[in-house]
Amino acid sequence: MIPHLKVQRADAETARAQLEREGLLHPDFRAQHDGDFVLWPLAGAAEGEIVQRKGRPARSVGRDYRDTLSPELRELAPRAFDMLGHVGILRLSDEAEPHAEAIAQALLESHANLRTVAVDSGVQGQWRVRYLMVVAGEDNLVVLHRENNLRFEVDLQQVFFSPRLAGERARIAALVRPGERLLDAFAGVGPFAITAVRAGAQAVAIDGNPAAEKWALRNCEFNNLSYGSFEFHTGLAEELVPRLGSFDRVVANHPTGSLAFIATGLAALAPGGVLHLYLLADRKAPELPAGVAEALGDFASVSGSRMVHPYSPGRELRVLDLLRKSS
Repeated sequence: MIPHLKVQRADAETARAQLEREGLLHPDFRAQHDGDFVLWPLAGAAEGEIVQRKGRPARSVGRDYRDTLSPELRELAPRAFDMLGHVGILRLSDEAEPHAEAIAQALLESHANLRTVAVDSGVQGQWRVRYLMVVAGEDNLVVLHRENNLRFEVDLQQVFFSPRLAGERARIAALVRPGERLLDAFAGVGPFAITAVRAGAQAVAIDGNPAAEKWALRNCEFNNLSYGSFEFHTGLAEELVPRLGSFDRVVANHPTGSLAFIATGLAALAPGGVLHLYLLADRKAPELPAGVAEALGDFASVSGSRMVHPYSPGRELRVLDLLRKSS
């Protein structure tokens, strides 16, 4: 029996892409269908509804890009990688870094839709931009990424973007009620806000990175959305939010700085509104990280907590859904 991730048919492609990026999609088996659900075969532990099924062998066994490497390099090369448009992004260990070019070339040659492979040295600077070094293929980091039936263009050297949050963006959009007012406090190129606008929200996006506004407005236009339903402000959320009125929903996707934003985010909510707070947490830590309970007080409560994806050994990206009390 093989573990499978069970997802709604409408979410199947988003789930498949995320599993593939994280190296969790089993290459030797193919998807199964169960009514309105799709079952993706797993090669590792994944979050969500897991069911056991007899595996259906793939018609043609998928090739792991590492199979073309020597046994020594194969052990060093990561199985998981991000794919953004035509760009493949690798995170390498210290031991693998001297072999970056060979590993990147193997990835490039094994995926026909890739034209560029870059090594990710982490998020750096005030605006959390990835430090990427192209090591194989074209020197072009302007990508067109597709997710949730939307298109996002982004220059990865100018602004932050994570394809691993596609599932979260779809989840938030599914919670949106037509006409509700949503704030995306750390918006980047606008994927949370734009996905919510398509679901019927009136969205306000904020980012301190001066380059973000250009790409966010371009993405709004790409997806044929009304500027009347989407507005963008360049500046610091802590300074701008108090001037923008109240919101039914606030998204705070700033994993290293969101705890400092709790008070501002909760104050911006209308009674009954929800703050979606993304933060880094130890996997073995309690569901509620230190300091959160004190910040909530009698003003709000936790309505949900879940791991979004692994972040590093022992750490995860976690989302807390915080509900402002009605009275």
